Amino acid sequence: MLPIDLSVVGTVHSHPSFSNEPSEADIALFGRFGNTHIITCAPFDMGSWKAYDFRGEEVELEVV
Repeated sequence: MLPIDLSVVGTVHSHPSFSNEPSEADIALFGRFGNTHIITCAPFDMGSWKAYDFRGEEVELEVV
């Protein structure tokens, strides 16, 4: 129920489990907010996140 904001480029959220794969609800959200979405999961370290496009397909994201 958020207002449209064309400056939003994506989302970031965490899963409490050891899976950073997007759920159906995540993919529905992705389609409404930007092009790049990050999900992190336990153990919440540098290797526990993935980036996805608005369709829920994994994409490479360079961290600088």
